[in-house]
Amino acid sequence: MNNTTIRTRRLLTITTAALLVAGLGACSSTKSTSDTAEKTKAGPVSMEFWGWAGYEKIVDQWNASHPNAKVTFKKIPSGGTGGYTQISNAITAGEGPCLAQIEYQAIPSMLVKNTVMDITEYASADMAKFVPSAVSASSIGGKIYGVPVDVGPMVLFYRKDLFEKYGITKPPATWAEYKADAKKVAAADPSVKFGNGPSEGNDLAAYTLQTGQSWYSAKGDSWTVSIDNPGTRKVAEFWQDLQDKGLVLSKTGNAWDPKFNKAATAGKVLTFVNASWAAGGIKSDLKGLSGKWRVAPMPTWEAGDGKSSSNGGSATSVMTGCKSPREAAQFAAFLSSDPQAVKTGIESGLYPASKAGQEDPSLKAGDPYFGGQKVGDLYKASAAQVPSTWTNGPTYQQVQTDLTGAMGKGTLPDAVTKVQASTVAAIKKLGLSVTNG
Repeated sequence: MNNTTIRTRRLLTITTAALLVAGLGACSSTKSTSDTAEKTKAGPVSMEFWGWAGYEKIVDQWNASHPNAKVTFKKIPSGGTGGYTQISNAITAGEGPCLAQIEYQAIPSMLVKNTVMDITEYASADMAKFVPSAVSASSIGGKIYGVPVDVGPMVLFYRKDLFEKYGITKPPATWAEYKADAKKVAAADPSVKFGNGPSEGNDLAAYTLQTGQSWYSAKGDSWTVSIDNPGTRKVAEFWQDLQDKGLVLSKTGNAWDPKFNKAATAGKVLTFVNASWAAGGIKSDLKGLSGKWRVAPMPTWEAGDGKSSSNGGSATSVMTGCKSPREAAQFAAFLSSDPQAVKTGIESGLYPASKAGQEDPSLKAGDPYFGGQKVGDLYKASAAQVPSTWTNGPTYQQVQTDLTGAMGKGTLPDAVTKVQASTVAAIKKLGLSVTNG
C-alpha cells in the first residue's frame, strides 16, 4: 500500500513504564524540550517540513499569513517505503527537518530512535480540537508527540451497477454475507472477482483491529507480542479461503494498483475495502467509472456489532533538534485545525481528525463520483466505531516489512506465525523484555 498508511488511525495505549524501559525517559522529557525551546531565536525563523501527503498548498497558506515563521515543504517517500529511514538518518547527521509527517503507528518506533520531540507544553491546549482516538494515537505516557492530521475510517466501496447485474440487492453487512456474495458472482462468471484480499502488513493489521484484538500489550516493564492471536488468525483464514477459491484478487490491495485498475475498468471486480482516503485513488485512476461506485459500511464479523476499523492517519511531529519547537507546534496546529487548511486537506483526500473539520460542508455534500451519495456521513460513522483496544509496538517497520514479505511468499496464516516469532526477536534486540502472547 502506498500509504499515509496503516495511514491508520490506530489507538495507542502504551504505558509510561514500558516506554521508560526503552530508554525514552531521557529523550522525551519536558526538560529536554524546554532546553531546546530556550535556543529558539527571536525574530524570523525558517523550518523544513518533510512528508509525502499533498501539503504544499497548506504550507503556502501558512507562509502567506506567517511571514516570520517560514516553512519549506520537502516531499519524501512514504514512511514505510523509506521516508522514516531518511528522516532518522538526517537527524543523526544533524541535518534533519524541524517537522515531519509521522503515521500514528510509527510514533513509538520513532520515539525509540529519539527522533520525535515531546511537544506537550506547546500542543496540549489544541488537543481538544481533535477526536479523542487521534489524540490518543499521537500521545504516549501522557505526553504529546504529534498533532493529529487525519484518520482513516474504513468502508466498503462497491460497484452499484455490477451488484445489480449479478442480482446482489444490497451491500454485504457481514463478512459471511461478503463471502456468500462472492460465491454467487463466481458461479455466474468465474472470471469476475468480488474484491481484493490483503496484500501487506498494514492491511492485515486494519482487519485485525476490527476484531478488537491487538498485536501488542505492555505491562510494567515488559511487552507481550500477540500477532498470532485468534482475531488475526480468523482474518487470515477468511481471506486465505477466498483467495484459494479464486473469489478475490490476490497480491493486490489498492485502487491504484495496475492489476486492480485493469480488472475494475473491465468490470471484473465489484468491491474494494479500504479507508476513506482510498476514494482519491479510485477517482483519479478510474475516472471513467464515475457514478458507478457507491460506499457502504465495512462488513462486520457479527451482524449489528457496530465495529469498524481504521487504516491510516498521521500526525505532524516536531523532530529532535528543531530549534524553533514553539513555532513548529503552531504550524502543526494550523495544518490540522485552521478552517481553510483543513478544507485544503479534504480536497487532497484527507479525512480530518479535527472535530470541526468533520463538519466541513464539503464532507456533508453529495459526491458526484459516488452517484451523489453523502459519503462523509459514512466516514464519520465508521470513525466512531473503531475499537479502542489496539496498542502500537516499538517495531512497526519490522512488522510491516516482515508481514508483507511473508504474505507474498506463502499463506496468510503461515505469515502470521512467522512474524509472531520475528517480532519477538526484534523487540529482544532492542533490549526490551518481551514474551509471546
